[in-house]
Amino acid sequence: MKRKQHKHQWLSKGYMPYLVLAAFSLVFTGLNYVVANTSSQIYDYPFHLARIVGLANSISHGDWLPNLNDMYNRGIGYGVPMFYGNWQFYLPAFVFLWTKVATLAFSSYVFLLTLSSSFSAYWSVKKITNSTNRALLFSLVYPTLIPYYGFGMTAVVPFIPLLFYAIYKVLYLDKKNPVLLGVVIALLVQTHIISTIVLAIASGLFVLLNLKKWTLQKMISFALSGVISILLTLGFIFQYLEQSRSQTFFVNWKLRDFPFPTVTVMSSSNLWEIIQAYTFPLALVFLLALILLFRQLNQLSKQLVLVSTILLLASSSLLPWDILRHTSLAVFQYTHRLTYFLPIFVMMALFISGKKLVVLVLASIQVIYFALVFPLSFLPSASNYKDSFGLVASNIEVMRGMNAKAVQVFTNPYDNEVTFDTSGDEYFNLDTNHENARNGQFNQFQYDGQTVAVTNIHKTYNNLEFDVTLPKGVTQAEIVLPKMWYKGYAVTYSNGASGSQVSQKSQPLTAEEEKAYQEVEKPKVTSKVLYDGRGVIDVTSSGHVKVFYQKTATQITGFVLEILAWLGLITYSVLFTFKNRSKKSTAKTVASTEA
Repeated sequence: MKRKQHKHQWLSKGYMPYLVLAAFSLVFTGLNYVVANTSSQIYDYPFHLARIVGLANSISHGDWLPNLNDMYNRGIGYGVPMFYGNWQFYLPAFVFLWTKVATLAFSSYVFLLTLSSSFSAYWSVKKITNSTNRALLFSLVYPTLIPYYGFGMTAVVPFIPLLFYAIYKVLYLDKKNPVLLGVVIALLVQTHIISTIVLAIASGLFVLLNLKKWTLQKMISFALSGVISILLTLGFIFQYLEQSRSQTFFVNWKLRDFPFPTVTVMSSSNLWEIIQAYTFPLALVFLLALILLFRQLNQLSKQLVLVSTILLLASSSLLPWDILRHTSLAVFQYTHRLTYFLPIFVMMALFISGKKLVVLVLASIQVIYFALVFPLSFLPSASNYKDSFGLVASNIEVMRGMNAKAVQVFTNPYDNEVTFDTSGDEYFNLDTNHENARNGQFNQFQYDGQTVAVTNIHKTYNNLEFDVTLPKGVTQAEIVLPKMWYKGYAVTYSNGASGSQVSQKSQPLTAEEEKAYQEVEKPKVTSKVLYDGRGVIDVTSSGHVKVFYQKTATQITGFVLEILAWLGLITYSVLFTFKNRSKKSTAKTVASTEA
């Protein structure tokens, strides 16, 4: 018995498991270098890689909180930083700046995901089970569950154990401090909104299954968590709302027809078809095993199994998706988003209360399956998507091509045939022509050569400068800029030039157009934005023009308030921690004196 205690004594040291997990994360990332950079090429890997490279570009120009990303569509300035939080990408951006190797930069992002996922998995399960061994094993298995790093939803994987522990501690342990849940929600919102909605549905089901544990105080705790999360995301919220109100984005069209045909949006299949096509088949096998062993599980594990089962059923045609696709749920685009995190829910249920032998067997199967399907299959010379998607390039060729592309676009984002794609064009205007976004038209000036001449064009970071010349007798000329318009664009005129501020041009919808919009269920608008939503100026005299983006008063106010909220929370947490330690120290002293 003493030998066994001595054998695991090192684990009792609070920092040791985290050192083990840090080393594990480094090795895991290295072994999965090819997987990290090629397994998600069929998803949005290039899109998210461009977010990293774009942030690196902004930082290199001293812009630490950018609003636009020039890596897309030949430098038109895509507003992706205003709708997807960049906070996870700062270290990868620095890696790219230091090395100019895009795949290494993305792998550093995967390292951060792995490290934070294993840390949160260990901490959360340790808190729930009070078992170091279970928590450590779970944290080692956890990074193998969802390895598609180029899919946007994977970015929130580190927060899922924390989310359910934060809810669990209120419902089960009656610990009503709302801070942890508030912080988790705030970070989720600023990471990936669709994932946040999916997790809101999953955690909502979990809370409903615990109806008997509800009390007024617990509901107040949840409400306070909501308030805290809002305060910690004010900058993101203010910016998001301001931009969303300034124009109607393509993403606002529930049944949009790009990049997938409208008919495929939220189209559902029967349950058997869902099971056959599921991305993580082993998770369904484990779910079935837990259903068979249901009576052996504790209440928390049972509820995670029920949540998983409900989400699986809900993703099928058992729900009336032909009706629900007309609601805000259409933002998912496809129903199987509901089941993307199912492997995590199932594995948490297993480790929290599964029998030791069952845990060891299923965990071993998971690790072996992962090794065979991912690192041992995604070899440098392999072309894993040759048969299913016709992608014949080998993985090493894909990585070399991406590295070369990233450097080329980073070096010259403008007027370059090589560029990154915006994927779904969600935050272009509703009336954007998606073909124009890709054929090079977006980054070209558009004007009537009979009324104005545009010369001496210079494009640099957040700076578009050019000269305009109006012929004699012309008092006004319209110029369409090679920039997608977002609220915040400004223009200055010099050397005699004068004109309007940057804006979008629109015209009223005709009766036929209005009817066509209604038939395809586009958002209710009364006018149609021209020129794909690009910025337009009206010049009234010749001279020099400078166009740039500057933060709005709303954005500045929001981020100042958000920073103050985070500083306030950190200060409170530090003071609260010292106060508790002081109380414990005093209590120990009193107890020692009495003894």
